[in-house]
Amino acid sequence: MSSASLMVRTSVAAAIAVLFLGCSSSNSQAPQVSAQAVHPTDWVTSHPAAFYQNPAQCTTCHGSYSDPTAAGGTSQMSCFQCHHPNGPAHPIGWEAGNQHGLMGAMAAPSDSSGMLYCQTCHGTDYVSGPANSCLSCHTTAPHPPTAAWTNPNDPNQIWHGLTNGNNAAACFVCHAGGNNSTQKPSTPAPAGTAPGCMNNTMCHGTTVN
Repeated sequence: MSSASLMVRTSVAAAIAVLFLGCSSSNSQAPQVSAQAVHPTDWVTSHPAAFYQNPAQCTTCHGSYSDPTAAGGTSQMSCFQCHHPNGPAHPIGWEAGNQHGLMGAMAAPSDSSGMLYCQTCHGTDYVSGPANSCLSCHTTAPHPPTAAWTNPNDPNQIWHGLTNGNNAAACFVCHAGGNNSTQKPSTPAPAGTAPGCMNNTMCHGTTVN
């Protein structure tokens, strides 16, 4: 085999390898990417936490996460194909309470949903995390103002009666013993009682007062 032929075959083989390896070969720091540059099936819900740990790890494959004109990267899959042009915060339409409430207050806590999951990016107080403070939209709390939060007839909001009870620990951060609420527990809960919606640890006793 001539040296020229060997060089051609070597070059073709290298090109094919690059195509198959895709992003994983050019960005070994990319999280959970297979040799074919494929993310796990649940990546749509779990990738925000990885992004905020190290945003730069995503740029080789997806380009800029702050400038839509420089987005796309080697995958030609821009962050802005799903996220708002002002930045990859949440999907378009996320500001509607009946959308993000489903993944926050109404969802059971997990590694991709629930109020505690929101703390991954927004901080344990929902204000001091690496992402925008929840107060930048809610103005008074990580949920709508009282009038909206307690109105079950507003289709654009999530009524707090629909909150998944397993999120009580997150609510407890602000509402322990009835703090920041017009409702107070009828009888203080014994010390050490786990936060709950209807056990006197926060705003309500065993019934809605």
